[in-house]
Amino acid sequence: MIKLNTQGIMEILNKQITRFFEAEPVLLELTRDIQNGQDMEAGQTLHFSNPHYWVKVMDCSFESYVRPVILCEVIYFLKKEYMDADVEVNVDFDLSENAEERITISANITFNDQVELERGELNNLIDLALQLKDREWFEELTNRYNGITA
Repeated sequence: MIKLNTQGIMEILNKQITRFFEAEPVLLELTRDIQNGQDMEAGQTLHFSNPHYWVKVMDCSFESYVRPVILCEVIYFLKKEYMDADVEVNVDFDLSENAEERITISANITFNDQVELERGELNNLIDLALQLKDREWFEELTNRYNGITA
């Protein structure tokens, strides 16, 4: 298993985002887009992981614009770096007044060479590859799907 801290994740994301968007980010920073309402306790820590797919966790600044980076994109870029790995990402927002680090992100990367996906799972991943316009991943998944149905 590989454990990544905030710095390790940021290095991988910077590399993968540069490849994907064909432009190097000027700044990549964690951001808290969660509103700290009065119903939240002052010392509370909010935790998000893979099931919280659509949570915004970062801002990626390019020369002429800034775009949000959501958790599913973090997972996607880590999977691009570690093909055939299971990626578990954890994001913690510390809401306490004197927190040293407000936002931390970590990841556990595990490898399982015996992964067998069913047709429905492959269909979902193929749809995701199409949405992300990742031709390489789409072709890999399509070949696996064709191998199951043949």
